[in-house]
Amino acid sequence: MGLVASTAFQLSPAVQTRSFIVLGALATDDVDDDFLYQILVALRSGLSKAQESNTMAIISMLRCICKVIPAISDSRYVPSLFWLSVALLESSHVAFYVEATELLQATLQVLERQGVFERCSVHVYLLAARESFEEITCQLDEILQLSFHDSFSFSLASILFKGLRHKSLRGAAESALRTLLQLVSAHEVVPEVNQRPSPEALGYFIALLPVSTSMVTYHRLLEDSRVEILVPASEDDERVPQITLASLGIENGTMALLCASFAGTILGTAQGNDAESEMLYGLLANMSPSYPEVISLVYVSSLLSMSHPNMLSKLRYDARSSQGHVRELLKRGYPPFRLSYLPSCSPRPRACRNWH
Repeated sequence: MGLVASTAFQLSPAVQTRSFIVLGALATDDVDDDFLYQILVALRSGLSKAQESNTMAIISMLRCICKVIPAISDSRYVPSLFWLSVALLESSHVAFYVEATELLQATLQVLERQGVFERCSVHVYLLAARESFEEITCQLDEILQLSFHDSFSFSLASILFKGLRHKSLRGAAESALRTLLQLVSAHEVVPEVNQRPSPEALGYFIALLPVSTSMVTYHRLLEDSRVEILVPASEDDERVPQITLASLGIENGTMALLCASFAGTILGTAQGNDAESEMLYGLLANMSPSYPEVISLVYVSSLLSMSHPNMLSKLRYDARSSQGHVRELLKRGYPPFRLSYLPSCSPRPRACRNWH
């Protein structure tokens, strides 16, 4: 392995790319922090010289790190590597997305194996780990208008969710979100045992709703959240899951605002999936009687960010049940809208009238 390591730290990108791939395959034991530090120095140098058209050297280094860190028994760099993966995801560089999610999962698995989450909550430990470089991370958060201190799971889920809308990244995004959901659910104890997801996992739970639109997939989501399932789902059950406030454990306005705004953002990127739209509109409609001010705020800022014709077109062509939920939202969340101008719930499209 010494020959491979010596060539990996040369400056030639062609040599580095191949050497780091081999190094990741060989370095499965007898690895220490000094060796990882050398890889991180090479990564820093590579990032400073990276070009949009040539990212393979960086990708090979990230893959190597993912393979190396499980071989280190107790590395002081693992928590920092978690935030490195988050920073790469925040950069929105598609070429790094898959490797960044793999690095995120690898660091969490190593930390769980070390038992750090037995002594401290997942989000508390990870936030404490970034204090030494918080000035830099906060700059990224500010650009993206995120706050890990105020809503850790929703901030991280919103970064990862972008991949769910891209076919080539969907698998990596779903895997990372499920890893986070399972990890947090395993270590965050809910007073009402097995009745609802952990409040610290709600961001990941809602982000996975677009891939949980059948009863079977939704029950899998509940299992990942460690929620007790009383009646197993059948493959023949074609119902769309209905989500209520009680099933999510929403008990205050802050949590309602986080859930509603995230659901509204997901709806804004929906890609013609009637079941997904029905679930999310249903969630917002179920929230509207208890939190009308929240729904009004979210509706104006998120749902009505579409142009009027686009919104009306969505109402006309969505499934019948979704239209019923949207009518409830319009009535409670946006009173100035006149329901008489809403398109008919008939499956046959009708011409849209003007908005007043």
